[in-house]
Amino acid sequence: MLDDAENFTYGASGTPVKQWLAGVLLAAVPFIYGIVCIHRGHTALFGRGLNNLDVPGVAGFWLAIAYMALGAFIHFHYFWGLSTRLWQFSQAGKVLAALVFVPTFIYALFRIVS
Repeated sequence: MLDDAENFTYGASGTPVKQWLAGVLLAAVPFIYGIVCIHRGHTALFGRGLNNLDVPGVAGFWLAIAYMALGAFIHFHYFWGLSTRLWQFSQAGKVLAALVFVPTFIYALFRIVS
C-alpha cells in the first residue's frame, strides 16, 4: 500500500485520455461529494463493505472538506501533471491539497471519537 502512495510523489504518466478521465472525472467524484455533504449537513465515512458511518455536524463538515482536498489532489496529479503547461505546478498543488487533507481528516476523526 505504501508503494502505491509513493507513486503519487512522482509526476503522472499517461495520455490525454487519462488526463481527462482521471484528472477531471475521477477527481470530481470526491470533490462534488464533499460539496453535496456540506449542503446536506452530514457526511459518510466509508468503511469496508457496507460499514459506513454517517457523520453529522462539525465532524461531517471537516470530513467533507477532506474529501474535497482528496479530489483536488487527484486533479493536480493527473490533470496538471499530464499537462504540457501546468505540469511544473502539479507538485505544489499536490502538497497544498495534502496539507489540507491531513489535518481536516484527522480533526474529523478526532471529533467522531470524542
